[in-house]
Amino acid sequence: MKKFGFVALSGALLLGGEAFAAPGLTVSGTDLMYNGKKIFFSGTNLAWSDYNSDVGDSPLNENAWRKAVEGTRAAGGNAIRWWLFNNMSQSPTIDQSTHLVSGPKENTIANMKKALDIAEEYGVMVSMCLFSHNLMEPNQWGLYSEKLDITANEKLFEDEGTSAFITNVLVPVVKAIGNHNALMTWEVFNEPEGMTSVGWTTKKLDKAVLQKFTNKIAAAIHTTNPELLVSTGSVNIQYQSWWNDSELIAAGGEANGTLDFFQTHYYPYYQNDAVSPFVNTAAQMATKYGYDSKPMIIGEFPASGWKGDTYTTSMAAKTQISTEECYRKAFDGGYAGALAWQYIGDKTESNFGGYSYTIDPALDAMKALAATEEASIKIKDVAISQESGDGKMSVTYGGDNAQIEYQKTWDLSKASTFTFEATNKGESDAQLHLIFKLTDAWTWTPVNDDDGACVVPAGESVTCSYDISSFTDRNKTLSVVVANYAAGYTGTILYDNFKAGDQVLWDFNEDKYDAFSRGFENTEEMIPEIKIVFGDPSGICMRPQVAGAKALRVSGNMLSLSMGRTQGVTAELFDVTGHKVVTLHKGTLSAGTHQFKMNAAKGMYLVKVKGQGINLTQKVMVK
Repeated sequence: MKKFGFVALSGALLLGGEAFAAPGLTVSGTDLMYNGKKIFFSGTNLAWSDYNSDVGDSPLNENAWRKAVEGTRAAGGNAIRWWLFNNMSQSPTIDQSTHLVSGPKENTIANMKKALDIAEEYGVMVSMCLFSHNLMEPNQWGLYSEKLDITANEKLFEDEGTSAFITNVLVPVVKAIGNHNALMTWEVFNEPEGMTSVGWTTKKLDKAVLQKFTNKIAAAIHTTNPELLVSTGSVNIQYQSWWNDSELIAAGGEANGTLDFFQTHYYPYYQNDAVSPFVNTAAQMATKYGYDSKPMIIGEFPASGWKGDTYTTSMAAKTQISTEECYRKAFDGGYAGALAWQYIGDKTESNFGGYSYTIDPALDAMKALAATEEASIKIKDVAISQESGDGKMSVTYGGDNAQIEYQKTWDLSKASTFTFEATNKGESDAQLHLIFKLTDAWTWTPVNDDDGACVVPAGESVTCSYDISSFTDRNKTLSVVVANYAAGYTGTILYDNFKAGDQVLWDFNEDKYDAFSRGFENTEEMIPEIKIVFGDPSGICMRPQVAGAKALRVSGNMLSLSMGRTQGVTAELFDVTGHKVVTLHKGTLSAGTHQFKMNAAKGMYLVKVKGQGINLTQKVMVK
């Protein structure tokens, strides 16, 4: 029985509110136990916030990670699955002469620790997946214009390469992370069978090679820390016996190089009912496919389910199952957990059924399961705040040439201009450049040169506008980058209302974590913080200069103006170009709060309030 120490401050789960030191996560037969009680891991896959880069040179994208972890916990979940080195295109470090792994990248350990620390805040555990089948895809991109080092990836599975990875990366990382309270398991592979003759990768490896590698990795982890759990994520439960103790030991020779529990994946586009964990119980599957008697987590399945609108022709003759039924059937069927794919929503991929999907159905399903099975899921009580309103993205700059980036695929071909609003809270001018990454070739396309940069004077707000009409391949825009090239600039810039033509890309009003990330190789010194801020608590909006007018508040299209005393006031609404839209009030207002309807289209405006001793200007969002 393996043990994983975890200190739980909330005793509501087991001991009636009394704090205690938890005995930890253990394996007992086909069950995972937490604090001596059977636990079910209900959760999601983040997989990555920045493909291949989450534990590389750049700091962790804390907003993306916290969004996924907090969202999982808010839905009543307790687990998330995260990919680390994936195909080794950006991490770990590879010696260019020997093609051997020489060490972790600069932020690898720090990013892992930060991610686990955040997960611990919410009572969420993390399956830390080391590699994916993508290792054997030589044409995958590494850093923009470079392909991955396929020689290094092939050497990884040779004795010299395996030893180099274990010595230079794995053991230092495992020691540094230790028995972290949020570490569920070190997962060796995502779908290793994809690299074999039954798989789909460009290059293929023998099954025995992957078994030997898995044996060596598991043994190294168990030798470094015998209390840690190791697993792997199989593509299909019919191959699960490949990872039995006897198979792994025979291939690699290490007696402690075995898996503590299993994870399997199921997608109805590719797999039939015979291998579906949602049609067959865990006990039935173990008997049918002859794998060791160990806990089994369903590590991936479609967040959308496959019933009704999400049941496509590619799923013909497969039992229709909703997402809510997935979690319930996994729980009732004797599985140790269910983790939906994946938290990055609003995607359309033909190899995932050909329809758009988001994580929302999975979150709703997790809530339904937690409503009846919370005692088997909850690790600790967590208070999660809900914030919304007039949001802005606050970016703090601490060094030259800092860039912020948002990766997503858009069709911007119908837009001829790209605009956003910037408020410079620093003490020197900012110089903002817009850069696109276009097409599958990851071509960087600066939209303007030094003479065309958007200059935002210190203490002022500017609407930056860029002509993008000449870029004919903007129908596939892969990311948007804003670079501040003002030498020596330090301070905070507030960004709002990014638009391509009339299309609003971000207004930061609904999602407190949907922010840009640091640009590639930008350090925390260059950009200490990126966050979404709401309202007026930190001086974001311009405040009244005297006590006559206390505050402006907006809800929908209603403006509330609070007065400290009776006096004459003029309140007017202007668009962002300075054109007056409507006079909201002109006359005397008594002390107290007054409401006015803003008869204007949805969008950003300026409210100007003037009176004796009052000269107030504030941005407002009409919804």
